[in-house]
Amino acid sequence: MYCKQAPLAIDFIIIGAGVTGLATAFRLRQSGHGVTVIDKGTGPSQTGAAHLPPNLTKVLVEWGFGDQLKKYGLPIRASKFLSMDDGHTIGHLEWREDVLQETGADYLVMQDLGEILFKAAKDAGVNFELELTVTSVQSDPDQPYITLSDGRTLVAHVIIGADGPRSIVREAINGPAEETLEGHTVYVASISRNQLRDDPELYELTAYQSDRREYLAWTGENRHALGLTTDEGKTFSISMFVPEVHPDGHPEDDVTLDGVMVARDKLDIPCEPRLQRILDRMPTFLRKRMYHREFAEDWTDEHGRLLLMSEAAYPIWPFCIQSSSMQVEDAGVLTTLFTHLKTQEQVSHLAQAFQEIRQPRAQSIYSKETKAFDTVWVPPGPARDARDQALGVMMAEGHKGWDETKLRWQWDEICEVFGYHAREAAEDWWVMWGILRERSQMVTNGLDYNMSVEVQRHGSIGDTVIA
Repeated sequence: MYCKQAPLAIDFIIIGAGVTGLATAFRLRQSGHGVTVIDKGTGPSQTGAAHLPPNLTKVLVEWGFGDQLKKYGLPIRASKFLSMDDGHTIGHLEWREDVLQETGADYLVMQDLGEILFKAAKDAGVNFELELTVTSVQSDPDQPYITLSDGRTLVAHVIIGADGPRSIVREAINGPAEETLEGHTVYVASISRNQLRDDPELYELTAYQSDRREYLAWTGENRHALGLTTDEGKTFSISMFVPEVHPDGHPEDDVTLDGVMVARDKLDIPCEPRLQRILDRMPTFLRKRMYHREFAEDWTDEHGRLLLMSEAAYPIWPFCIQSSSMQVEDAGVLTTLFTHLKTQEQVSHLAQAFQEIRQPRAQSIYSKETKAFDTVWVPPGPARDARDQALGVMMAEGHKGWDETKLRWQWDEICEVFGYHAREAAEDWWVMWGILRERSQMVTNGLDYNMSVEVQRHGSIGDTVIA
């Protein structure tokens, strides 16, 4: 898709080659800006299987990734709930097709979104500096700069921190960020379904079928697991959310060990037999600990030349439905704002607008996904019985069981969450505030010009009469 060209092209440095950094780099470069991405890894950060709800897929389609989504993404219409204790089917949570279509995009699951964005960014001309760490970040009203682990200094007009919750850019703006362990760890792994052929029960359980477009959600007390079939039905991925007392645990571990690989034989995760057998086929798991983190007070420095995005600015629960969406939405809003850049004086204003637009959205999604844990971590008792009964009714009766109340709930949820459009959010802000400021600047500049003419004519501002 054609990308609007910014009237004024400037240079950006983006720290972090995750989904946020790659998506932002791709679109900034497409709009004419110069972009360099710095990352300590050898390539894009591994994202694994991901949910692509409509608020994410509509952005990717607009950016020209429709063919990749059709090839690698699988449509989803429901989650099938299973007991983590004994494996029995509890029920379904299903999205009505006609309601979902109102979002203007599909709900997909897909493997390795980061790889697709990495290739697109490289093809667009983004410069990558990999296997390097940023040792310092320095603010400046015109050209901030960073120092790299190899001793070099790089200068740009704007430096973006897309480097996660322990962001060096966030520290430069707000000081050290505080975090406390939430108490759960997520273990993530994928397996080729060919490796499950010798177990017909597992092979069938993990199959994607077009007449039951669903993903698996095991639920238990204080724990749950999500199972996604991706890669044209060839790969099955698991995300296990479990208390740290169950698996390898070690709450005393240094936080820098977050994101390490853990061998299967070191994990002790109680779960139903089929899930246990799937885990046994996976030799290693990526470990991601869950933390309580605060929203950054300021997402930009005083000059608007340092800027925070995604997890550097606000908390995102890992491997949840909206995890990737928030990162791409950030990129969509920021890059749309900077297609309107005409003068250097606008940089600070656009950077501040990014926080103004995105912070309410980030707070809303974080709150919703935090509350969602209460739905899947329910202990035995009346609350679980009521939830299971509702899911069972939906599974048994299908759309016949839908009444106006259920439909209204879905419609409200879709309008607020799935109906969000990152580009439109940025353009709405521009129409309401950006153009207004631009016009006021034109008036001010015109007044300054007229005053300078009068000064030249009469010799002093005091002699000038403004009608």
